[in-house]
Amino acid sequence: MMPIFEHGGELEKLERLGISPENLLDFSVNLNPLGPPEELLRTLRERISEIALYPEPRSEALVAKLSEKLKVPRGNLVVSNGSNQLIYAVYRALRPGRALILQPTFSEYRKAAALCGTYIIDFVLSPEDGFSVPLEELHKALESSDLAFICNPNNPTGSLLERELLLALVRRFPDTTFVVDEAFSDFSDVPSSVVGNVLEFENLVVLRSFTKIFSIPGLRLGYAAAGENVASALREQIEPWSVNRLSQLAGEIVLEFERFVEQTRGFISEERDFLFSGISKVEGLSPFPSHANFLLVRCEALGASSLQARLLEKGIFVRDCSNFVGLDGHFFRVAVRKREENERLISALSEVADGSESPHGPGHGLARRQEPDNHRIVQDILSGRI
Repeated sequence: MMPIFEHGGELEKLERLGISPENLLDFSVNLNPLGPPEELLRTLRERISEIALYPEPRSEALVAKLSEKLKVPRGNLVVSNGSNQLIYAVYRALRPGRALILQPTFSEYRKAAALCGTYIIDFVLSPEDGFSVPLEELHKALESSDLAFICNPNNPTGSLLERELLLALVRRFPDTTFVVDEAFSDFSDVPSSVVGNVLEFENLVVLRSFTKIFSIPGLRLGYAAAGENVASALREQIEPWSVNRLSQLAGEIVLEFERFVEQTRGFISEERDFLFSGISKVEGLSPFPSHANFLLVRCEALGASSLQARLLEKGIFVRDCSNFVGLDGHFFRVAVRKREENERLISALSEVADGSESPHGPGHGLARRQEPDNHRIVQDILSGRI
């Protein structure tokens, strides 16, 4: 059987089966397809010797620069080893009795709640309604919730809760702490961030990540913005020296890369439209509109795991979404990549959907170097021999 993939980018699990990730086109991980900014890479190479020095215990220099950039006081900011560290810190700091989680969404929200013994309210949105939020039902659920976790734009659906609607909820339910994960907000062409509103609402916590937009998952860097009391409680849950020196340096550098973020947003918007259009033309596949750098797709004929395995034969890896709460085995997610790569995905999906092969012959392009071994291994997986 295929291994269970909890998140995108878990290529090491494929490697254990004998599938080399070296030549795979990885559509499972939602990173900026433009890669890390070259200026960042150059600076890190020049200052690599600083790994011999201790980092600042609380990333004080980065906090100061964030404060200046965001117009938010330093006491309201907490830098962390990736925003995922903050997800767990939120539950430890606030100890909510009942947490509402808009589903389907990032699985770590639920895992962190369970670890703290928090009662979980899964508020599941329907794909039949385009994952729209039924406000009347949501209001009822929020009345009995101490905390609400909202990913905006949401992973894996790409859906977006409008900024004014989100703030209206925060205002209406002052006894509920709203934790808004904005890991993908830099990719959206609809302004939605509520970072600037944390001074207005004591019950608002915003999580941000440098990982996605700057394509630096190996460095692990994120931050939270919150009311001063909540920020202080979060800070107590983050161990000193959690963020390494190169990550701190990277954060200070990329805060100046506004043009890079704008260029990325325009690039993603164009390629997302292209990918959406191309997948929509493949019989049996239905992509959902997205405000992020990925698309959720429903496949009617094939199960997502079978489709994932067959694409692996062609050197392409996608994210099977059957382990998301509220989604069944007919949903998969693909990242938005560069044009040639997106074209290859669309072509491969068309071949898998109708059972045909590429007009250029088996193993055309990137898949050529991988297909013979991949084909044998995947067939073993599907037949149960692995």
